[in-house]
Amino acid sequence: MPRVPSETAAVAVILAGSAEGRKVLLMRRPEREDDPWSGQVALPGGRVQTGDGSFEQTAIRETREEVGIDLRDSMFLGYLGRFRARTRGIWVVPSIFVSDDVLSVNAGPEVASYRWIPLHQVIDRTNRSTYRLQRGGGRRSPAFVIGDYVVWGLTERILSALTGHTGA
Repeated sequence: MPRVPSETAAVAVILAGSAEGRKVLLMRRPEREDDPWSGQVALPGGRVQTGDGSFEQTAIRETREEVGIDLRDSMFLGYLGRFRARTRGIWVVPSIFVSDDVLSVNAGPEVASYRWIPLHQVIDRTNRSTYRLQRGGGRRSPAFVIGDYVVWGLTERILSALTGHTGA
């Protein structure tokens, strides 16, 4: 993994269930004025802390804190590269985990809702769309629309890299 600047975060891309029916865990953040990602659909994760030995360890810690899932028994596949969060300019490193079981979620206060989304729905081009950003002069961003979850921004870019999408 390349050296990444000090302002970094990690997220967990959790793929769970049988190989034919894999699902990915997405969560919606609560609405908060002080949160630049308020109300957005996201992957569990957060900033790297001093005691974290790796991005994998950050993703494991943050996932346990946010959704109550202990990923230590899941298979760690590796990193998906690094992505720059446009809102705050921090670097985010996705850690990929696989579990044969759909894991039980115990959502904490940083989670308004969550969904296990079938991976085939993320791959399905009919779920691709665009999202009009409220900030940035109404600019449009590539998005996935799956039920009431509109996945755009950093989470969309990570899932697009995972599935090989190149945009809407």
